[in-house]
Amino acid sequence: MQGSRLVIGVAATLPWIVHAQDGPPPRDTDKPVEFASPELAALELFIGPWSVTESHFDPAGKTIATVKGTEEIAWILDHHAIRRVYATTGDKVFKAQGLLTWNGVEKKYHGVWFDNASTYGPSTCKGTWNGETRTMVFELESAGPGGTIRHRVVEKFVDAEKREAATYLVDGSKLIKRLEVEYRRTQPCPDRLRGLFTG
Repeated sequence: MQGSRLVIGVAATLPWIVHAQDGPPPRDTDKPVEFASPELAALELFIGPWSVTESHFDPAGKTIATVKGTEEIAWILDHHAIRRVYATTGDKVFKAQGLLTWNGVEKKYHGVWFDNASTYGPSTCKGTWNGETRTMVFELESAGPGGTIRHRVVEKFVDAEKREAATYLVDGSKLIKRLEVEYRRTQPCPDRLRGLFTG
């Protein structure tokens, strides 16, 4: 994730296409999944195909570009991690893949992000989940020519079919919004998860 192209839809625009053989094997939806830790169960909300709309901002907060894309999120490694596969459409196609899991020692979600725009290697992220507000907050770090570049991504489920992410450049004590991403499910939210959005 690089500058305004930060996408983790952590992070901000955790859009992706996963081939069937790369995803988890089909499972009986009536049979509960056994997660390696209870915290991994929260990531089930992210699973599935999503359409993406990115809005990019200049330092003054003015919208400078709007881009469409897709994201596919799937379980890997026996429900120990999720993989995000992101791609935009248009003249300059942005592609990215990310992995996210739970770190039981630090009590945070840990992830890594690769894309086709950066030439400084992957970005790393640490996240915290608030189940009451259904919000994930990621702190991302990536290498840059002048040192470490930091971003904060606030990703919130608005309802069962939609989530939004805002990516901010961290400049000392200032947060400068660089990107907003709206995600909409392209398949309905599974019934087993829909109950989390009622009440």
